Amino acid sequence: MVLYFSGTGNSRYTARTIADIADDTLVSLNERIKNNDISPLESKKPYVLVCPVYAGRIPRIVEEHIMRTAFYGTDKIYLIVTCAQTPWVTEKYLNKLCEKKKLVSQGFSSIVMPQNYIANGATQPESVNKEVFTKGALKVGEISDYIREQKKLPAEKPGKSIMSVVLNPMMYKMMITAKPFFTTSACNGCGLCVEKCPLNNIKLSDGTPKWGKNCAHCMACISSCPKEAIEYGKKSVGKTRYYLE
Repeated sequence: MVLYFSGTGNSRYTARTIADIADDTLVSLNERIKNNDISPLESKKPYVLVCPVYAGRIPRIVEEHIMRTAFYGTDKIYLIVTCAQTPWVTEKYLNKLCEKKKLVSQGFSSIVMPQNYIANGATQPESVNKEVFTKGALKVGEISDYIREQKKLPAEKPGKSIMSVVLNPMMYKMMITAKPFFTTSACNGCGLCVEKCPLNNIKLSDGTPKWGKNCAHCMACISSCPKEAIEYGKKSVGKTRYYLE
């Protein structure tokens, strides 16, 4: 069973590819989180967790959901993350999560994919994204073969710890907020941002999106907007949106 959480599509693509090659079931954690669905999961094949790296660790909402969910059928799990440059020491924290859930890691792998964190203005031109995606897709295919054959993944050398250990708590405390989000006159009130938000943090008020206080900074709303009508303060203005359907 391939479980995935994805804000702008990198992890969704990765999970879909793994599920196709390994002939496995695909489960969206976005939908489970959005619907507060913590029903037990059961799989005969090893579980595969696919999600992005946020500030050097997996998203807190994913970790919280995993902790609230019971896993049956097998105790084996593959740990796959997508990241812009490095996973830092995300594996360390995933291993701790596995220990708490009594799950046995079958290996960790990180896939470098296009940068999507537009709240920091850190997106790249489309030409760069295509090159990064092509390289990332090749690695996805390689690890999918390991998972299909239920072999342990090759070990990866860990990155530096500063983001995962030091900066992650600081970023969640000081930077992870929805306050700067606003819509421009290009907004047509389609409600797609409401649909995409995994935390139900966006509501339409007289046809205009309004953000609450419960934000994961997944960038699904701003990046998927078909009119590019959402901005994150001044940081996103003029920046390339990245969203992989």
